[in-house]
Parts: sequence; C-alpha cells; structure tokens
Amino acid sequence: MKEALTDTLVRKMRASFAGEGDTLAQDIVGEEVVAFMTHNGSTRESEIKALEARIAARLEAERADASRQPIGAQTKSAPSAAAPSANRRFDPNGVKDEWAEISKWHSREGERLAAEALAKKRAGQKAMAAALAAQTKVKEDAKKAELEAKRAYKAEEERLLERWKQEELLKMERAAAATEKLKEERRAQMRDKTARLEAQIEAKKAEDAALRRALAAQYRAKVVADAEAKARVAAETATLKASNEETLRIREEQSKKEAEDDLMYQRLYAEKLAKQEAEYLANIQAVKDKQNKLFVGDASKPISERRYYAEEMIARNAAIADARAAAREREDAERALLLARSTKLELAEQIRAKQERLDRERAEARRRHERFSRVVDTLDLVEKTSVAEARAARVAHLAELEAQMRDNQTRKTVFPMTETERALNSGLLARVRGEAAT
Repeated sequence: MKEALTDTLVRKMRASFAGEGDTLAQDIVGEEVVAFMTHNGSTRESEIKALEARIAARLEAERADASRQPIGAQTKSAPSAAAPSANRRFDPNGVKDEWAEISKWHSREGERLAAEALAKKRAGQKAMAAALAAQTKVKEDAKKAELEAKRAYKAEEERLLERWKQEELLKMERAAAATEKLKEERRAQMRDKTARLEAQIEAKKAEDAALRRALAAQYRAKVVADAEAKARVAAETATLKASNEETLRIREEQSKKEAEDDLMYQRLYAEKLAKQEAEYLANIQAVKDKQNKLFVGDASKPISERRYYAEEMIARNAAIADARAAAREREDAERALLLARSTKLELAEQIRAKQERLDRERAEARRRHERFSRVVDTLDLVEKTSVAEARAARVAHLAELEAQMRDNQTRKTVFPMTETERALNSGLLARVRGEAAT
C-alpha cells in the first residue's frame, strides 16, 4: 500500500515539476518523495504543500548552480553531469540513503510497467475508437434525418406562429381602440364631474359668505343684548341690595323681640315649674300622712325604717325578683357561653385559615427555593461542563501541536540503513546500483 502511494505521489510530482527528459528534476522529485514517504507517510494537505515547497526549493537551487557554471565547462563535462544525480546525497550532512535508492528503483520499475500497460491500453483504445467511429457515423446519419424533420416541423410552427401573431396584433388593435374610446368617455365624465364640482364649490363659497354675514349680525345683536342684560342685572342688583338691607334691619328687630319673648317665656316656665314642684311635694306629704295613719306598729321608729307593706308580700316580691334575676343570670350565662363558643369557632377558623395561608406561603417559598436551586445547579453544571470542555479542547490542541512538533523533528532526521539491513538487502542494492550504472 505504501509503495503504491509512493508511486502515485512520484508521478504526480513529476507531472508538476519535471518535463520530458529533465532527469535532474525527476531525480530530485524521486528522492524527496521517497524520503517523505519513508520518514513521514502523511497525506495531509499541509504536508503535501510542504513537500512541494521543498521540491521547488531544491530545483531552484540546482538550476541556479547550473546557470552559474561556464558554458564551456557545461559542454565538455556533459557526460559527468549525470554523475552527481546518481550519487546525490539525500541529506546534506553526508549520510547516504540506501532506502531512497531502493525506492527510486521501485519507482522506475513501476514507471516501466505503467508504460507497457499504457501501450496495451492505447492499442485497445484505437480499436475501440474505430468501433466508436462507425457507431458515431450511424448515429450522425440518424441525427441528420431527425434534424431535417425538426427543421420542417420548425418552419411549419414558425408559419403558424406568424399567423397567430398577426391575429393577436389585430385583436390588440381592436382592444386598444375600445380602450381609447372608454378613456375618451371617462375623460368627458371627468370634465363634467370637474365642472359640477367647481359649481358646488362656488355655491359653497356663497353659502359660507352668507353664513358669515348672518353670524356677524347675530354676534352684533348678541353683544347689544349682553350689554342690555348687564345693565338690567346691575339695576336689579342695586334694588336687591336695598331690599336686603331692609330685610336685615327687620330681622334684627325681630331677633330682639324674640329674645325678649324668650326671657318672658323662661320666667313664666320657671314659675310654672316651681308651682308644679310645690304641688308634687304637697301630694307626697299627703300620701305619707295617709300611710302614717294606716300604719299599725311601733311609731317610735324613724319614718325611714317603717314598712308600709306586709312581710308576705315583700317575701313574695323578693322571690319573684330573685327568680327573675336567676333567669336573667342563666340567660346571660347561656348567651355568654354561646358567644364564647361562636367566638372560639371564629377564632379557630381564623387560626386555621391563617395556618393554611402560612403553609401555602411556606410551600411556595420551598418550591421557589427548590426551583432556584435547580437553576443554580444547572448553571453551575453548564459552567463546569463548558470549563471542562474548554480544558479538554486546550489539552487536545496542545497534544496535536506536540505531535506536529515531533513529526517536524522526525522529518528533519535521516535514518540510514544499519549493517544488518544492508546485508539483508545486499542483492536488491546491487541490482539497483547495477541498473543505475548501465
């Protein structure tokens, strides 16, 4: 596989840099390609471009050296000009590359075999070309007949197309005449419309002028009416002020009279209240005197300690009063108990609602915190992942650069054959050098 790639690359480079009979360029191309495939073997585009650059540089240097030699030296030593190419060193350090010589021999063998295969291929191509020429003649005759038929069909089609064009032109002229007639009618309509519009505008202007005159007359009448109204209002205001002053004086006199009447009424009412109080006290005293006459008991006791009711009636009234008080206390207790229960239920409902609200708020806060934590974790993970990917990319790039540096360093070194390899390949080397000598 490597030999096939080497052979393909040699042919490609020779086609690019070496012409027919240019043995110097062919040798340089062979040496560079063999060394490239031996020590590198990469088919990347950058490496191929570097190989082309090295070949071009060596060719330029060799041709520059050849151009600097005298003309006589070039003609006299023509036989010895090929000797340096046969004994050329691959490495300027003085290391002879036997691998390059073997690869160059393989390349030349491949070229010879390729030339033989090319000769056979060309003979087959000539026979095939003759057969193809016969087939081509038959096809060309068929094409000519088909072309004549197409030409006749095209002429008929062109005749029909020309007649259709004439008919279409006639139709277009008729349509243009009808369109022009419609346009003329439309222009007449527009002129009539414009005239009517101008008449309407003039009538509108006359109406506006009449309206402005009427409005001016109305405004003047309104100004006169406003002046008369203002004068009338001023007169009515003066009359109203005089009437108000008279009314104020009458009200002051009436207020004084009402104040005097109030004092008189208060005095009469006080006398009446004193009379009623005296009658009330007299009635009370008469009742007390009457009760004192009816009382049977110790008359030596003060009047404040005397009782005017029987003991049974007092006890019965006290029992009734105690029962009513007890009933009121029970009702008050029941009412207080019901109120306490309702209050307790309301407080419990409020506490429950407040607790539910607090639970909802805590749950919402917890969900919000969890959501925020997830977002933070996601951002942290994305950041860590991006950092790790960037670090991995930098490490991979650094490894690639180191590999390229090692490749470049390896390409700068030529590894000659060892004694063992030279002994193993002695027969092949002898064949190569023998063919080179011949």
